[in-house]
Amino acid sequence: MLFKRISRSDAETAFIVVKNVSTSTMTAGYHCVFDVSTNADGVRVTQCSSFDLNAYAGCADADIANNGYGLVQVYGYRAAGLVIASGLVNSGENLMPEADKWSLTCTAAATSSGYKAFGFICETIASATQSTSANKRIFIRAL
Repeated sequence: MLFKRISRSDAETAFIVVKNVSTSTMTAGYHCVFDVSTNADGVRVTQCSSFDLNAYAGCADADIANNGYGLVQVYGYRAAGLVIASGLVNSGENLMPEADKWSLTCTAAATSSGYKAFGFICETIASATQSTSANKRIFIRAL
């Protein structure tokens, strides 16, 4: 685990090293979950599916090739993380993984249905037409 040195002017962040086993490149800002298959080892990550929503690992810091290793942010402010919104989203709303996508979503129904929120959005999305799926300012808390 990598922790940033203490700095009064920069937000605290924490990262882990992971192996992308999703069969495609994980782009910077994409979100991933820990592999929960029979090969689970705490290092392997993949795209979220409907049965592993609570296995959120974090947000890719840079592109990670298939079967490659890279850093995933697990805590702190991030200036660009993939978020899907279907309408008005207010700053401070909870974020959770989106099934079969590389993103987090802001939906009240999802976070009230027993799935854990792994962060919050740091900016308002005025409408679905403004940004259905885009990199947004977020705060991650996957620890």
